[in-house]
Amino acid sequence: MKEIPVTLIKANQTLLVTLTLAAIVFQNVWIVAMTFILTSLSLLFGPKANVAFRLAKLLIKKDLSKDETEAAVLQQFNQRIATSLLGIALIILITTGHWIAWIFVGMVTTAATVALLGFCVGCFLYFQFKKLSYRLKTK
Repeated sequence: MKEIPVTLIKANQTLLVTLTLAAIVFQNVWIVAMTFILTSLSLLFGPKANVAFRLAKLLIKKDLSKDETEAAVLQQFNQRIATSLLGIALIILITTGHWIAWIFVGMVTTAATVALLGFCVGCFLYFQFKKLSYRLKTK
């Protein structure tokens, strides 16, 4: 199983919180679009395309091989959720400009903030999904 150092995961979460919070505060569609693109890049091209990972590796001078790790599949699942929510928000903002889009952006901000505090909402959802699919297979 592939693993990702927790330091890189936290860098990604910090970037998500920073960008989505800035988008909400400034009511800026361009920041939402940029965040959507950044999250999409890592989904399309893998961890090497993750801007937060690259920045963290440049700025944090520590041996990440000794860092605590998290399963890459969880990071990818969480990134998919964030990208989906940002994509929905972006579509709504571009097509209608309706305020409901900011709720989707706020969901990403909240989930990433809570993850930084120690509880991974996406991980919880992932394990619930896996548990349900296992139960359905064994019946």
